[in-house]
Amino acid sequence: AIDRPPFPNIALTMLALLLLQPAAQPTGTALTPSNSENLVSGMVSNGDYRIYNVEKCDYNVTLFSVYPVFAAHQIEWNTMGKTMAWWSVLIGLPKTADISETEKVRFYASGAKHVAKVAKGLHLTGKRVLDFGCGLGRLSFAFANQLGATVTCVDQSVHHLRIAEQEWAKRKKAGAVEFVASSPDLLAPMAKTRFDFVHSVIALQHMVPALQVVYLEQLCDLLIPGGSGWLQIPHKTPGADTGCDMGASIRQGGMQMHSTPLHALKKLFRRRGCRADITDAGRSYIGDDAGRSAFVKLRKRKAGGEPGQSAEAQSATP
Repeated sequence: AIDRPPFPNIALTMLALLLLQPAAQPTGTALTPSNSENLVSGMVSNGDYRIYNVEKCDYNVTLFSVYPVFAAHQIEWNTMGKTMAWWSVLIGLPKTADISETEKVRFYASGAKHVAKVAKGLHLTGKRVLDFGCGLGRLSFAFANQLGATVTCVDQSVHHLRIAEQEWAKRKKAGAVEFVASSPDLLAPMAKTRFDFVHSVIALQHMVPALQVVYLEQLCDLLIPGGSGWLQIPHKTPGADTGCDMGASIRQGGMQMHSTPLHALKKLFRRRGCRADITDAGRSYIGDDAGRSAFVKLRKRKAGGEPGQSAEAQSATP
């Protein structure tokens, strides 16, 4: 088991994040993206701050650059976690602090159907799964109960995670689930743990493009060599996507929808050693007027070979 501190005091966390706010908007055309993985933190690489290239916005960022927009939206998601947690995950549910047991059974059953599709053919019994943006554990529980996986349920809202932990105590059948509150430094709370499978759905779409890039790169970093993943993210949003102006996103507030283009997705994963098979998924998971979604199947490069290559194939490679 990984020794982690209990959920932090949310007020102190917000204060700490806001104190990290940089003096200026991210620029840095002279900077180049970091390619060398740091096992402990997504903040640094090769003895300096790690640089993330946000191609859609034509600028580079460090983690310090994105903490203010992260902190602003984290407050909003924590507020929803206290007042309307179930609706914030699936908007067809009531905007109330709690829902009926019948509704909860349907809620978690919908997660089981999703996991059955995305994990078909995978053997995850006893394997490590990272469920990013896990909310109330709708999918984390299914990875554990159906597949016997050891799941790390990661979310920015401690209030969603507290509810998820309570629900898991009542619904556990197999596997294991741990609950981890995370900042943009996704690597740090993982304490050098690496995963066989990473997963995210209806989470990345609510983050500005810079945060999408930051998290996507680190999700690839967190895979073991030969590990795989399934991610959903919009690749196109209608009208002008204001997410490149992080200050405007902070001022706008609320539940937002942002995207990263297909070509940028492929490049950022390749930069971190993952092959990405990307499928246009139309309006799946994002609604009729929110743009176009993408499904991303990841495979992490094995040491000395192509992503997913067998040991025999690697040895035969000239």
